Amino acid sequence: MTAAPARLPADWPHREFSRSLRVGALDWHVQVAGHGPTLLLLHGSGASAHSWADLLPTLAGHATVVAPDLPGHGFTTGATLADLTLPRISDALAALLAALQLPAPVMVAGHSAGAALALRWALSAAPPPRALVGFNPSLVAPPAVYPRMGAPLINPPATSAPVARPLAGLVARSGMVDRLLASTQSVVPAAQRARYRQLFSDPTHVRGAMGFMAAADLPALLSEGARLPCPVTFVLGSVDTWVPENALRPLIARAYPQADVQRWAGGHLLHEAQPAQAAALLLAVLERAL
Repeated sequence: MTAAPARLPADWPHREFSRSLRVGALDWHVQVAGHGPTLLLLHGSGASAHSWADLLPTLAGHATVVAPDLPGHGFTTGATLADLTLPRISDALAALLAALQLPAPVMVAGHSAGAALALRWALSAAPPPRALVGFNPSLVAPPAVYPRMGAPLINPPATSAPVARPLAGLVARSGMVDRLLASTQSVVPAAQRARYRQLFSDPTHVRGAMGFMAAADLPALLSEGARLPCPVTFVLGSVDTWVPENALRPLIARAYPQADVQRWAGGHLLHEAQPAQAAALLLAVLERAL
């Protein structure tokens, strides 16, 4: 494991905790901070470890926080589209955690598609986590606006060398990212919005985000809900139009009937818009798990 990867911008949040680690075909960017029981944080599709930036200092005072950029996202490189299924990313996470040589995670938390990944990873983790938290879990199909707006970037010509750079510049100037963020019904800090614009200026990141969403076999995941080896808490945003509460509640009741389901006022990026409340919840669940 080496220091922060050279490709990471100098002003990236919590760069001092960033590490570069080669495991198999993947060059991971992962942030590791704090001391105590291991807490694994999994961002959603289209995000990166920066999604947890405003929670990390609080959490690191109580746990060893591990927040990777998932394959196809951010500054983790080497993934192909075939690598972006939930089972394959889950296996890659297991390999990363083994390479980090840390105690097994006591708890895993994920946002959106990261919550679906957390559920998949927990099913095969050895030992399994003692608790799982999912913020706005993406257990239903994504809204049409996301793939429709991102489609120009995931066509094969968009990732070819002659096209990638000017297309990325166009996206950076088009306001597409700000429209996507506005559609989450969450007001996120300006610094966070700037990070998303920076990420979405890279066609490879957008292609990874689209591939991650498209490859999620949600029916297969939900069919295994009864095997989940740990208590689960789901937090649903009251005005989340990306994974609407009215669609999630009956699904959760069927697949995870023992889940603690909480409803917070807010949209899809609850943990970024309300980081203090999200961190407090995670620490409370962690305390119970211990």
